[in-house]
Amino acid sequence: MTYRNSLITVTLLALIPVLIYPINEGEEIPERQAYEVAKSPAKYEWSQILPFGNGTHQYEWKPGTYPMGLKPLVAFKGNLWMIGQKASWSSVDGIHWTHHPKNDWGERITMTSVFFDNTLWIYGGMRYQERELMNEVWFTKDGIQWQQAKNAAWEPRKGHEVVEFKGKLWLFGGVSKVSKDFESLEMKNDVWSSVDGIQWTKEVDHAPWSPRDSPQVLVLHDTLYLLSGQGLADVWQSVDGKNWTQLTAHAPWKERFDSGAVVFDDQLWVFGGRNTNPDHHLAAQNDVWFSDNGRQWVRQTEHAPWTVRSGGNSVVFKDRLWLYSGKHTGGNPVWKGDIWALKQI
Repeated sequence: MTYRNSLITVTLLALIPVLIYPINEGEEIPERQAYEVAKSPAKYEWSQILPFGNGTHQYEWKPGTYPMGLKPLVAFKGNLWMIGQKASWSSVDGIHWTHHPKNDWGERITMTSVFFDNTLWIYGGMRYQERELMNEVWFTKDGIQWQQAKNAAWEPRKGHEVVEFKGKLWLFGGVSKVSKDFESLEMKNDVWSSVDGIQWTKEVDHAPWSPRDSPQVLVLHDTLYLLSGQGLADVWQSVDGKNWTQLTAHAPWKERFDSGAVVFDDQLWVFGGRNTNPDHHLAAQNDVWFSDNGRQWVRQTEHAPWTVRSGGNSVVFKDRLWLYSGKHTGGNPVWKGDIWALKQI
């Protein structure tokens, strides 16, 4: 895929001109469109890596598109991997991808994937057609050949979070009962840990944070931070995974759904998603927030150069914060498959 040179200037907190460079297989990550935003003492720049595509179905992956069912994570040899319902993909640069069609785990949504002990793991999720929640455990040593371990000790669920913390895997919350219309009927606030990815120990039956769907848990400076969940804006902190302190009940980024959250440049970052407005066309956001402690938050920009969206997938890869796709609202609310990256300059 090749892009021609052009000049684009956009104002956020600063104004800079940036050229569009051509890209060929194996070349460095392109700076298709770049926009500078400021944070003292560092400055950051957004670059559009791929423009809008035309794919709307999650199983498609055409040039310029991104299937919504995949979740990015860094795995084998520092490459980027995405695990979806029917297949997995890998990339050395975040742009050019290799398809791995083997799908022993079957079709499922909202499962959790994590890289731990040189192994890629898949936990739980829901079979879409049957509305069946699972506690299955699948793993692979190469990203291609998958094996199934025994089912986990925790209750079948979707929308849970699993992270590596202090040499263990930790699982938080999720949904344990859904309606035929996908409404979350029962949610969890339990905490589990595992030293090997297979044997799980319940650490907390009911954590002080409320039961929730899709909690976002980040690790910064040997500390766990639990941020929000669907329709929430609280922030909690723990140094051991068991004992939790609430840092704020209402973060300034306010209640939202399907936002992005990562650790980047020694900061907690929250961006995008949609607020509680029942009109999803008006609810989608493109603001960006950061914090170094989870208590005080700074709004880096009210409107990032990427369009408002919810459900975008984010990952830190090769010293950049990557944002993949998301559901764009407006007159044509579909998954349009663009890719953006933020770097420090």
